[in-house]
Amino acid sequence: MLPGEVVLNSITTRIHLGFVGDIMGMGRKVLSFSSDVRLFFQECDYLIGNMEGTITHARKTRLDAQRHDLSILDTLARLFPPDRTLLSVANNHAGDFPASFFRRSVNLMRDRGFRVLGLRRESFADIENGVRIVAASMWSNRPCGEIAYLDAFDRCSGSTAFSIAYPHWGYELEMYPRPEVVRAGERLLLNHDAVLGHHPHIPQPLTAIRHGDATKLLAFSLGDFCTGLRMKKFQYGTACKIEIGPGKDGIWRIGTVRWLYTRVLPDKHDTVKVAFVPDLSL
Repeated sequence: MLPGEVVLNSITTRIHLGFVGDIMGMGRKVLSFSSDVRLFFQECDYLIGNMEGTITHARKTRLDAQRHDLSILDTLARLFPPDRTLLSVANNHAGDFPASFFRRSVNLMRDRGFRVLGLRRESFADIENGVRIVAASMWSNRPCGEIAYLDAFDRCSGSTAFSIAYPHWGYELEMYPRPEVVRAGERLLLNHDAVLGHHPHIPQPLTAIRHGDATKLLAFSLGDFCTGLRMKKFQYGTACKIEIGPGKDGIWRIGTVRWLYTRVLPDKHDTVKVAFVPDLSL
């Protein structure tokens, strides 16, 4: 497990990237963020998160369906500028509603200025200086042809300066990744410079692996960034930010990694707040 602040490689920092895990449906709860969470991401050039669920007022046909109110986009915009926020839609709840509802949800995000990735035909997003974020899912609760699956990580690895895999993978409510997930992460690092995952709903370890001259980040699960559920086990996440840039040889690598645990805490009536917690006690 990496310490809360660690330098993986010696670099000249060019880009700061922030990452969170699953942005779950809030139900009837109103979401807010503590000032220290907003401050943590303030220096970042981009923020990446997993938008788990469909923005719609349609009635749920399944109890486990994830649904967002349109107001979630206003809430996220108060955390970080939409034009620099990348939302992945490659997750196991993408097929909870008909495909037309899913596509409308994606259009609503884009209309508000958010960048969307994890789609079958748009699995990645290229940002400045040849940095690529690739998103794909291991799972889908119901058949969904709209999203990218894990084979996208092979298709989209290329001659970019720096490539980050952002997979929706693993198994729910397990504190440690299974051996096959560990092996999958190690394989991804053969063609990508970092892996930051989500889906288990609770934080799992952040580790580093040496590949040649570079030390690469492997974060198995960033947990839940937000949720309307009252069950404590779903309320924890990891906020992570990384610095990337060229080393002395000109090859881009990760420099400093910083991370903190988050928790969704009651704030006021029907309002919850994402805040940092000093340690994780499930």
